[in-house]
Amino acid sequence: MKIRKVKFKDLNEIHKLEQSIFNEDAFTLDLIKELINNNTFFFKLERGKIKKDLIGIIIAIKDKADRINVINFFVNPKYQRKGYGSLLLKHVIYNAKQLNEIKKIVLNVNVNNTQAITLYKSFNFKKVQKIDNYYRTKESSYLMELKIDFLNN
Repeated sequence: MKIRKVKFKDLNEIHKLEQSIFNEDAFTLDLIKELINNNTFFFKLERGKIKKDLIGIIIAIKDKADRINVINFFVNPKYQRKGYGSLLLKHVIYNAKQLNEIKKIVLNVNVNNTQAITLYKSFNFKKVQKIDNYYRTKESSYLMELKIDFLNN
């Protein structure tokens, strides 16, 4: 099991999995390509030595001087509920703490995604706001926030 930075060769596999999970709310191929170039963190978790199996990805951008925004995060459904999402989230939080100016991490999550909300709460993310019609499907999201505690680096 390895967490690696995403490269262009990963593009099609990520896009295919993204579409299977998010359907019409999936990022476009062009957007994923753009994010490979312009991100703060774009990590993938994979397993296997020769034939790699994509377990999940997480994309975070520094959208304010003191803030990281997790704009995309998913785990392949066949690997969910095995702790892999926690590994990816922990990796981004650790890396964000290394950027001394970062004071918080934010993300949006579908209000109906109780599994993800439970994961985020386990990392001390707090619900800050409900945003109606956030997704293309008109579903709502919660804006969640984690204040970075530099004493626990």
